[in-house]
Amino acid sequence: MNEYDSDRIKNALDAEPTDDPKKADIIIINTCAIREKADQKAFSSLGKFKSLKANNPDKIVGIAGCVAQLYGEKLLKRMPHIDFVLGPRAIPKLPDIISNIEREKRRTVETSYDIEELFEIEPYHKEGKVTGFVSVQQGCNKRCTYCIVPQVRGNEVNRPLKDILTETTNLVNKGVREITFIGQTVNSWKENGYKFGDLIRAAGEVENLERIRFTTSYPRDITKRMIDAMKDVPQVCHHLHLPVQSGSDKVLSMMKRTYTRQWYTDTISRLKDAVPDLSVSTDIIIGFPGETGQDFEETMSLMKEVEFESSYSFKFSPRPGTAAAEYSAEEMVDPQIASARLSELQAFQKDITEKKNLSRVGLIEKVLVEGESRNDPNFLSGRTDHNRILNFKGTKELVGKTVKVKVSEGLLNSLRGELVV
Repeated sequence: MNEYDSDRIKNALDAEPTDDPKKADIIIINTCAIREKADQKAFSSLGKFKSLKANNPDKIVGIAGCVAQLYGEKLLKRMPHIDFVLGPRAIPKLPDIISNIEREKRRTVETSYDIEELFEIEPYHKEGKVTGFVSVQQGCNKRCTYCIVPQVRGNEVNRPLKDILTETTNLVNKGVREITFIGQTVNSWKENGYKFGDLIRAAGEVENLERIRFTTSYPRDITKRMIDAMKDVPQVCHHLHLPVQSGSDKVLSMMKRTYTRQWYTDTISRLKDAVPDLSVSTDIIIGFPGETGQDFEETMSLMKEVEFESSYSFKFSPRPGTAAAEYSAEEMVDPQIASARLSELQAFQKDITEKKNLSRVGLIEKVLVEGESRNDPNFLSGRTDHNRILNFKGTKELVGKTVKVKVSEGLLNSLRGELVV
């Protein structure tokens, strides 16, 4: 979502991006507030530009995103060198904000949720990029006790189907072959009787769109209509990111996740009945207040039962204004215990991921070639239908094409293979 918003900021300004802060007329730090570490990273990044601003007072420095929304006016007091604070919903107002700063030299805070043209600005798209994001919603109506998203992005606003398909078509016309629909709970999208499954089917009719992905799905909003669309629409990739957060019913209840462990695993079974080779990844929070050793063991047993393709796992991070931040010190899990549990879970996940990657050796995978490998320019890189990174030797002319690659090695974080001619 932040990457998408950053690209919208670029388009809102109609400016030439640069990687060199010294050359920039405007520097914007786009931030995430989902964990405390993200807050700290944002403040650290802003601090780096203090001397740059002092040496060039006409340079405009601003903070955007969820940290901006969370702290608002306080940021201007904390950091005198920044010129504006911009919440996630206010991106369409950015050109006027910049103009006012240039004209009046007046520092600005814009964190209103009441923005009429919320999705007006489409994202910047780098020439030659064959994948793209399309936002289908903003905000969230869930009230998970640990989550700050409703506070910093507001209540759920669903984008009209027509606008989603228009942006999708525009990207495809620019050479994009894979679209990822994004939203805080993407599969809760609805509009005028249409549900998420209908959106998938409509996207499948977009000419020259080869692949459809979506993230992040909410378990309780997995419906038969959605599952049937995943089964019927050939462009839908056979990978689903479905956060579970915990394997303990007690902890899930404290988190207000609205489902049980059994409900979650039954949903996985329904999905795999329809799409037998579906790969599933997830999110896990370790050390939620009140989590016992038994609760953690239930999470580990869930990991063993489902065998997730991959998992994003973190220690609980209390966020200001959320219900979970109100737990007493006695209810908080000892940080060392939480760290030990996290290490155990991550080591187990590494073993599962490596085993699954090794199981692909000898198979032929379809790969959408995205560009050169990050680690070796002699290799091309792309993702399989199941969202595994696969590197292989080939020429740059293959970028943007879907090719067949025979897997020769299964590594911890990727696959390696040989082009099938």
